[in-house]
Amino acid sequence: MKRGSTLGAASALALLLLTTAAAAGGPRVVVVDDGVRVRQEGPDLDRAVSRGHALGGGDHAIELAALRGEVIAIQVFIEAGDTPLDAVTVDVAPPRPPIRVDRFVESYVEITTRSRNERHAGESLGWTPSSRPADEDVLGAVPDALVPVELAPAWLPYPLRIQPRSRGAIWIDLEVPTRTPPGRVATEIVVKHAGGVLSRLPVVVDVASAELPYRATSFLAYYDPKNLVERIGALEPAEKQLFQLLHRHHIDALGSIRSEADLDRLRPALTGAWYTKEQGYEGPGEGVPLTAVTLGAYGTLGDPHPDKLRVIEALVPKIPEAVEDVFLYAIDEQCESPRGPTWRSLLARSPVQKRVRVAHACAEDPRHQKVDLVLLPSQTFQQDAALGTRARGRDVWVYNGRLPHSGPLLLDVPATSLLVDAWIAATRPTGRWFLWETTFWNDGNRGGRGPIDPFVVAETFHNDDGDSALGDGVLVYPGKQTGRFAHHTAGFDGVFPSIRLKLLRRGIQDAGYLALARSAFAAEADVITTRLLPRALDEVDLDEATPFPTDAAAYTAARDALRALVPAGGRLDPRQTAAVLDAGRAARQTQRGPMVRGKVPLVVAFATLVLVAATLAGWLVRRGRRRAS
Repeated sequence: MKRGSTLGAASALALLLLTTAAAAGGPRVVVVDDGVRVRQEGPDLDRAVSRGHALGGGDHAIELAALRGEVIAIQVFIEAGDTPLDAVTVDVAPPRPPIRVDRFVESYVEITTRSRNERHAGESLGWTPSSRPADEDVLGAVPDALVPVELAPAWLPYPLRIQPRSRGAIWIDLEVPTRTPPGRVATEIVVKHAGGVLSRLPVVVDVASAELPYRATSFLAYYDPKNLVERIGALEPAEKQLFQLLHRHHIDALGSIRSEADLDRLRPALTGAWYTKEQGYEGPGEGVPLTAVTLGAYGTLGDPHPDKLRVIEALVPKIPEAVEDVFLYAIDEQCESPRGPTWRSLLARSPVQKRVRVAHACAEDPRHQKVDLVLLPSQTFQQDAALGTRARGRDVWVYNGRLPHSGPLLLDVPATSLLVDAWIAATRPTGRWFLWETTFWNDGNRGGRGPIDPFVVAETFHNDDGDSALGDGVLVYPGKQTGRFAHHTAGFDGVFPSIRLKLLRRGIQDAGYLALARSAFAAEADVITTRLLPRALDEVDLDEATPFPTDAAAYTAARDALRALVPAGGRLDPRQTAAVLDAGRAARQTQRGPMVRGKVPLVVAFATLVLVAATLAGWLVRRGRRRAS
């Protein structure tokens, strides 16, 4: 979002309103950007304003900027004073077509205890002891699930009812389709309650002529169809809606194929047919097919056998050629298992061996693993080892995340955690980024404690190694709940997004900004990313604090700087986007030289300083003639 004198004035005005309203004991309305997570009570809103996340208050215009093909998001917070607020609504005047507006009620879940490991104090699946986020930043009623206002149930009503000294929030997505003409588009946010109008907020969206690439970095999000059936009551139409929702956020749902029935069911996703107007889809990536599909996720094909091979040989020729990666997921996190290498040997004699890669998840050096594709957890991902593996004709992808190396999927970590993963993927050779689950509402692991209501219970994951994790495996929420949770349902045959999903989208869109900026001004764009993410993944020591920013303001500033480099009318096709980002990753590998964990070589630091100085001088010369629109 655009930063400058207008937003600075808006932030100052919002802060003034906050102070005045608090003293008078009355309500207040504050609009902030999409990079912060504000709890239902406490000082979060004041901190968001003081840190520059506020976009408006009172009648001051909110200035936003977008590329064609981008979705920008804001949050409207309404805080009651000494008396409750009833029938609170947040309406957006229809902007000039084709810009689309979606509104969501933010649903809060109470966090009273942290993610943890019972055997190792201070650490969890999401962090090492040295990088553990502070309790005061995450305990309390935290928002995550986003329920469309049109589907808000009685237990999360819209219009809102807000208790004294508490707050409610509406998340607003503004989608700018690629066919949107460049120029300034005006609209208005009107906040009302039973007593009348609380606030009218003019909004202006400055649409640039450049077009944001779709899916600039690749994220794959697995889901278990069984979870949809058991919780929602049926696989369709929930599965299709899940695929469409993730696609709208530049993410591929990772489907698992074991039979002709699976392939027939998922074919519209593999061809891109589900992402067309004929199938009710309008949004980013219309008609774009999935990039990857797996055969037997998490080892569900079992041990290799000629009969199973014949099934695979019948399926693979029917998978559309547009799907770039077809991989047999042999086994998960059992490095010593022979299953992956044995499947690879069996497939080596098959006519489908050129199309199918055998994969397994393992934290050890991928150069010594006898499979085609290794899924490595972020905390053991070694960039040099990954590049060496690829040089031998095999591949490496990263999965999940753990501080201080990358951002976790958990709920009790900074809101920017998944956003930063997309920046890491855009600047490091991670390959595709695999998220292990999105619908883990049943806590069905070994050591799991059974189904939970994710709208109420934050602790979603347990295992027999003593781990408990908040929000792990839950990136979407069930729109309908049957069985024991039927009283707590919204009656929708699909899933709802989360704030974490929205922030992952923001990061992937930022990768698109980087590609566009780098296509015109590579050195300047690289300086911006180096400043933002000086170290990540294997460049970070296990025993140090997180080295990259956890406040979204830093990412907003970097995005603004990249926007200033985007050429007017800029547009990249998928191959160009990949080539530009790959060139940036390669340049960074050359600059970093031999990397010792946690240490940047002096020659690299000096070269970076020189590059910064040269870039600044060039920018001062060009600034008068370069615009992003």
